[in-house]
Amino acid sequence: MSFLSENSSEQNHERVSSILETVMAYARLDFSKKASLTGNGDALDAIGAGVNMLGEELESSTVSLKEKEHLLKEVHHRVKNNLQIVSSLLNLQSVNMLDRKYLALINDSRNRIHSMALVHEMLYASRDLSKIEIYEYITRLSSSINNSFSNPAAAISFHYHVQKNLFFDIDYMISIGLILNEIISNSFKYAFPDKTGNITISLSSQAHKGKQTLYELKVFDDGVGLSDNFDVKKDSQLGMQLISMLSDQINGTVNLTGKNGTTYTIIFQR
Repeated sequence: MSFLSENSSEQNHERVSSILETVMAYARLDFSKKASLTGNGDALDAIGAGVNMLGEELESSTVSLKEKEHLLKEVHHRVKNNLQIVSSLLNLQSVNMLDRKYLALINDSRNRIHSMALVHEMLYASRDLSKIEIYEYITRLSSSINNSFSNPAAAISFHYHVQKNLFFDIDYMISIGLILNEIISNSFKYAFPDKTGNITISLSSQAHKGKQTLYELKVFDDGVGLSDNFDVKKDSQLGMQLISMLSDQINGTVNLTGKNGTTYTIIFQR
């Protein structure tokens, strides 16, 4: 019997969200958060306990290495590997999952974790451990999401208008990566019923506001768009909530339009 049949859907949604929030904290090198456990001894408790143990290991590694900057590469490498372990645990859980709704929930969480792991992978490979170039990240992330939704009959093309030589630190990259993951995933799920279409991603710096710079991130798909009676507050679920929450974290605002396709515009500053 699946563990999901033993608990309410709302409880499982909250537990998966707790695990994801904990992983997000670890990706930012904040190891103070712990995934909540119910004591039921089921699969989600096992994954949550595993995530907490990985956090303890990463915290001890960070403390011992933080005095030597060149060894931070090892920290990023370990974070990436442990995020991949969490992703693998979710993948194992999905193997015997019969409920499509919760299979999709687990797959969504796995993609979110990958978006964070990619940040650490690129920092590990970079000469500058404090920041990474956004264009390469966007192209690699979108390619990975494309593969996760792979369908032999699909023909989804990506187009990029991303300003070159834009660099962001880990806090911004984690938030931007998760925002892009949610938006692109939504396009694959809902925009293209005939499995054909285009997704365009643009990012550019705007006018300076005092000592801060404004940026415009725009993701447009030429799919079916939103229904006329779509209400963001009523119809959006975890994905849209994450987009809004993460935009707040980077001092940003979100605008969503659904005519002639769907366009997300995020204006943020740093």
